Amino acid sequence: MAEFEGQAAGIRDEKLYRPPQQQRQDEQSPQLSDIWDKFKSGLPQGSGVGRGGGGLLALLVIVVGIAIWLGTGFYTVSPDQEAAIRTFGKFTGTSTEGLHWYWPAPIGTRNVVRVTTTRRMELGFRSGAGGLERAGSHPEESLMITGDINIVDVQAVIQYRISNLPNFLFKVDDPGESDRGVSPGEPDGKTLRDVAETALRQVVGTRPIDDILTTQKEQVQTEVLLKMRELLNRYETGIEVQQVLLQNVNPPRDVQAAFEDVVRAREDRERAINLAEAYKADQLPKATGQAAKITQEAQGFSQGRIARAKGEADGFKAILEGYNRSKEVTRQRLYLEAMEEILPGIKKFIVSDQSVLPLLPLNQGLSSNSPTPTAVPSRIPEVRPAR
Repeated sequence: MAEFEGQAAGIRDEKLYRPPQQQRQDEQSPQLSDIWDKFKSGLPQGSGVGRGGGGLLALLVIVVGIAIWLGTGFYTVSPDQEAAIRTFGKFTGTSTEGLHWYWPAPIGTRNVVRVTTTRRMELGFRSGAGGLERAGSHPEESLMITGDINIVDVQAVIQYRISNLPNFLFKVDDPGESDRGVSPGEPDGKTLRDVAETALRQVVGTRPIDDILTTQKEQVQTEVLLKMRELLNRYETGIEVQQVLLQNVNPPRDVQAAFEDVVRAREDRERAINLAEAYKADQLPKATGQAAKITQEAQGFSQGRIARAKGEADGFKAILEGYNRSKEVTRQRLYLEAMEEILPGIKKFIVSDQSVLPLLPLNQGLSSNSPTPTAVPSRIPEVRPAR
């Protein structure tokens, strides 16, 4: 009888926990208890799962935990970023912009880094809120010796970006720099600063101080840039230096006043040289024109004298020819022309054996102030030698 009552109670309990059958078979939804019963039936006997509901809760926690863990594998890469992914610490590749999924920790690791952003490093100083501050200078980085054995204080700004993310993250170990926010392991900390200082000291050490203080800053910046790129590529840092800008380039404070006097003296010298060059540019064309004028006048005078001499020679030749043809007439004409030159302004008459005739050209009468007439013999007097 007791056995029969126990079986009846078990039947009532089974009917009590059985799902309702009023719905049609295609409209019934699976219940959590049915799923659990099927799952429990597949477990080995004596596992203890399903007693008191503790096993179900543990399973749910495990499933939710796995889902959350797998969900942490989703990550987003921005257009200016790049991600380096690792599996159990070993680098396996990179991913570009977009939504991605990769095994979360501890299986997988992702390093998402901005690679297109231009970064900045200050050498020899640290900038403050108001820009460059002399009080924030670091002379242990900026003081260096020039090629002519002088000391100069050179401050510079290095602009760079990441060109190779795997090399940047995994090739170089670096202690980092906390004042710039560079974490340990990234080579743009102490490594980049040492490379910049080395390249700058090497270039400054081959040049005189005048080149660095005055006229050769552009060449110094270019040489430092090329040397930094060479060293960083050799170290496989994954960093590309874009620009090197020299900021304050001054002599040490103790001798700065003397160097300023030297600079002012050089400026005065350059100003005097410029003034002299301007005076030269003004006077040289004038002198050249004056010399050309004198040369042309001399050439004209020379040509005139030569032409005059040739004319006189030709005249003498003509007189000689006339004299050879008619000696008496030529002698008489020459005599009269000579008397005209010897006695200018005097009225002259030709006295011949028959009459007295005035010398041509004939005058139009005698005035009261006319000089005394002078008789000119028509024949040339003969000159006899003295005995």
